[in-house]
Amino acid sequence: MHFVHRVRTIWSWLPAFRAVAEAEHLPTAAQELGIVPSSLSRTVKQVEDELGIPLFDRTSKALVLNQAGRTLLIAVREAMRIVDDALGAAVGDDLVGHVGAVASSDLVHAVLIPAGASLAATHPSLALSALAAGSADIPEILLRGDADAAVISRAIPAHADLRVTELATWSRGVYARTARTGGAEHRCVVVGTPTEPLDDGWPHDVERRIAAWAPDERAALELCALGDLVTVACDAVVQRCGFAGRLVKLPDPQISTRTLHLVQRRAVGRHRRTEALVEAIRTAATAVD
Repeated sequence: MHFVHRVRTIWSWLPAFRAVAEAEHLPTAAQELGIVPSSLSRTVKQVEDELGIPLFDRTSKALVLNQAGRTLLIAVREAMRIVDDALGAAVGDDLVGHVGAVASSDLVHAVLIPAGASLAATHPSLALSALAAGSADIPEILLRGDADAAVISRAIPAHADLRVTELATWSRGVYARTARTGGAEHRCVVVGTPTEPLDDGWPHDVERRIAAWAPDERAALELCALGDLVTVACDAVVQRCGFAGRLVKLPDPQISTRTLHLVQRRAVGRHRRTEALVEAIRTAATAVD
């Protein structure tokens, strides 16, 4: 029964350890928990003393979570999630409370907002928090538990605690404003930054000139709606962004389809709130006119 004693001993310290492990910065974690950094430092040291191993690599300026610390952090995150689910089930309805989803800003509007409307209709006691973030930030948002699912259109690094499944395949095209007066030259708005590789499906054998960069497809479409520019966008984003009446899809060049993926944390047990969220996301992603 030694393991029971050990878990009972460190149980109350685990939320503090999690805060420090995620922030890797004592003042930030202390502010989040509303305590002083010195108290938080003592708590982390108590966990390490009880386990008999360091959980952080300490330098003069930083705390860096080591492999043992990462292993414990993963377990603490999942344990807290399981307890939260059990609390919902204990009061008689585990479809009460909040669920979170994250995506790029254009996919928030094209997928997560319709999914939220669906949840409001089918599960009125379940509220969706829709977050906008770049692909690089999405894995950590999911692992921290700040969101339960993500919709991505660009690859993210593989992670043992994240599960990626195909969600939908969306058609794409080149869009310009309806009253475009430009000639044959393609002056394009590209999603991304000049330091990123181009990833919009534009054919290599078709010339274009990059006239502007935009943070997402919605912003690129708005730029095109205001001037004689073109951009590559998913048809579903155009339909749902409010610019459809001001934009026209050009017959050429032809653009390849884009596949959307759903990302979730590795599940331990059944999480009905997440299941309801995923169902709503799948419905929204596939219900494209």
